[in-house]
Amino acid sequence: MNLFVGRGRRYTSKQVERATGISHRRIDCFRSYRSGHPDHRPLDMGAMLSLMSFLGPEFTSEWLAPVGQVAFHKPDGLDYDDIEDEARSFLEAKGKAHHVDSPAGRELSPCEREELRNRAIRLRAVA
Repeated sequence: MNLFVGRGRRYTSKQVERATGISHRRIDCFRSYRSGHPDHRPLDMGAMLSLMSFLGPEFTSEWLAPVGQVAFHKPDGLDYDDIEDEARSFLEAKGKAHHVDSPAGRELSPCEREELRNRAIRLRAVA
């Protein structure tokens, strides 16, 4: 949460309060103290969903990462040009990753796996 809310971040706790209805004090106590600390204030599921809705898929994906999942905006409709662009981008990166001149030769290096993973996520998001 501290990556998204607080001094020098995308939003202040006051901005989040105005957008979600969650008290800025509760937000600050949630993000500033670890669970078990006397000043920590947990957020219920409704508050978490409100935060996820306001802060977006990048924030939500951070919460889902421990279970190997990601979030993305649900598209209103299918844009076949976007699907084609993402598919071509994935296939181009995949071809380059298996080239003999790539970092691990014809095998996939860790950085190539990460790039392909991110491209596959974007492809799934538009399809």
